Amino acid sequence: MATMREVAAQAGVSVTTVSHVINETRFVSEELVQRVQQAIQNLGYQPDHRARSLRRGSSETLAVLVSDISNPFFPQVVRGIEDAAREKGYSVLLTNTDENPDAERRNLELMLERRVDGLIVAPTAEGNDTLIPLVEQGTPLVTVDRRMDLDVDQIYSDNEEAAYRAVKHLIDLGHRRIGIIVELLGIRTFDERLAGCQRALREAGIEPSDRYVRQAGIEVEGATTATRSLLENSEPVSALFATNNLMTLGVLHYLKESRTKCPDTISLVGFDDPEWASAVNPAITSIAQQPYEMGYQAACMLISRIDKEDGPKQHICLPCELRTRESTGPCTKTG
Repeated sequence: MATMREVAAQAGVSVTTVSHVINETRFVSEELVQRVQQAIQNLGYQPDHRARSLRRGSSETLAVLVSDISNPFFPQVVRGIEDAAREKGYSVLLTNTDENPDAERRNLELMLERRVDGLIVAPTAEGNDTLIPLVEQGTPLVTVDRRMDLDVDQIYSDNEEAAYRAVKHLIDLGHRRIGIIVELLGIRTFDERLAGCQRALREAGIEPSDRYVRQAGIEVEGATTATRSLLENSEPVSALFATNNLMTLGVLHYLKESRTKCPDTISLVGFDDPEWASAVNPAITSIAQQPYEMGYQAACMLISRIDKEDGPKQHICLPCELRTRESTGPCTKTG
């Protein structure tokens, strides 16, 4: 296995220069950087990040806490985090909270005991209270997916505007009774999406009504039950907006079981736009977030803070895209 000294000899530079290039600890001219990188490639040199960690007094590890790893949105976020972390020589520890504040507290304590260098957290509904001690202690921290009332680096989607566009699309197709299926209210992401729905309804002269809103919980089966209650009553809705991909799956289970035709009987807009959304029949009109970009930028932000970068905390709001497909059509119901 090649050594740093061998890399230095082939590049015609000092070992110190090789170290600065690898660790990005001091300015090195572009010419020397290229010579060192070429020598590393030629020799197949692998930097010893463990030794570097000991010298820096750090673990070279980031902790990631997500609220529901069964939600396909979060693996894409984590992939973005891992790719950015790997580029910077960091590893990632992942844990899941199941939207449980007690689990969130325990997992945070566990990760800090492992002396991670920083944390990326998709907070639960009580995340503000849980994270306040970390903010006060100056722990490097970035929150993802959910906007927080905390002075920390944050990256999240423009949830209200995305939901507004989803419901406006249905209204433009003539739908008036629109069912809204949320995972849980009291979580800022879903509160913002509901607010966007209500804004679109009011703008169209439709007074929002709680009787068309269902909380389904984090299980797909809950969304199936919610769909049934919205369609099998005296005033069935003509369209549904499912506010994340698990809720969309629950709707699809109901439609299959009941042999309900979409969009002939019911129009459907989903959220998150997983790969299967364009592959099922009919293909699902969806709001597409940027989960990979969210994770990648979150890791870059966190590593910058770990490297002692000063300055005001960043709040990055990522736009979403409405992708119109075959699951939405003109309203055929009256009343």
